[in-house]
Amino acid sequence: MKQILLMIFPLWLSATTLDVIIEKALNSHSSLQAIQERLYAEDYQISATRNFANPEISFAINDIQFDDITDRGREAMQTSSVSLKQKFPSFGKRDAATQQSRAQKRVIASTLEEAKVKLVEQIKITAFRIWEVDEELKIIDEYIKVTQHNIELNTAYSSTRSNSHMGIMSAELTLSQLKIKKSRYESIRKGLYAKLGYLAAQPIETLEIDLAVQEPKAIDVYASQLANNRGYTAKVSEVVVAQSNVKVQDLSGNVDPYVKVGYFYRQEFNDYMNVSFGMALPIYGSETDHTEAARKVALSKASASQDYLERLKGELGGIYAQLEDSYDIYRIINDESMPQIEHMFELTSASVKSGQDLFVYIDLLKQKLALDEQLIKATVRFNTTQASLDALIGEKR
Repeated sequence: MKQILLMIFPLWLSATTLDVIIEKALNSHSSLQAIQERLYAEDYQISATRNFANPEISFAINDIQFDDITDRGREAMQTSSVSLKQKFPSFGKRDAATQQSRAQKRVIASTLEEAKVKLVEQIKITAFRIWEVDEELKIIDEYIKVTQHNIELNTAYSSTRSNSHMGIMSAELTLSQLKIKKSRYESIRKGLYAKLGYLAAQPIETLEIDLAVQEPKAIDVYASQLANNRGYTAKVSEVVVAQSNVKVQDLSGNVDPYVKVGYFYRQEFNDYMNVSFGMALPIYGSETDHTEAARKVALSKASASQDYLERLKGELGGIYAQLEDSYDIYRIINDESMPQIEHMFELTSASVKSGQDLFVYIDLLKQKLALDEQLIKATVRFNTTQASLDALIGEKR
């Protein structure tokens, strides 16, 4: 019993579920970490908006006499001074700048969420494709065994039936085609696992996944959640940034007063201080032009976000139509075609075992293989389309 457990345990460890892959990728994929670092950087930008402008310091030497530049006590206006100047932002400017930076951070956060949704969608699609290839390989292996067995049976009857050689040659040709197809799928499988490993940010050797097809939800269920689309939320956040910029530009017309304090040293006279106040004069109207330009940009962003939502509605209709089509194809193949071909296959298999109808069997084998492949593809197409619908409404699981 212990030996059996030791044999099974490594196999159990190597199997990775789709949920585990998605969780790992969302926590450690490099593309997401790059956007996360931009979020961290935005925190410093927000902090910087609370600061005043740097003070200015200046040094001056007044009334330098050319006949003796070292003589600093000849008259009272000969001074050596140091001055500090500080500008004070008018009320509301810092708050407006902070709000704008926070809005910009929300844009980056929405971009991060959008990247997560797209990553999950790509992981699902790649995983579904791996499932498709694995199912194809299972079917091919099964048909290879059946075909080899029937070739052996008919070889035994070849000495008594004159037309059996043609049937055997046809079966051997079919067997060769199956082996070629198997080799091609094995190559595709390796490439898909390599891609999944990159998307998952970890090596993946085996995947534990089972796909099913269920009746689609009503389109209204998805339509009611379109506002959760991560691309749309990013567009809405861009509108908020643009509106915040309107506030910033509007407040830029308010003057920022400054205070300048200077200390003046005189060698032969008393020292003194000088305090001055000043401000810029916004007399040319540039601030008003900047505000109007920012307002137009905000209106443009609002229109773009609304257009994006309308485009999502159209995209939803197209994707949902594909989902219904995939479901209908799956139902027709699974409920109607497969039972018929299975019955015909059983009847023909009985005659093949008695050394008859190998040509008919080979033809049915090709038809059943084609139906099996169509059923697998319909299953994958349904689940892939479902993954696209989930991504459309911002779903990350």
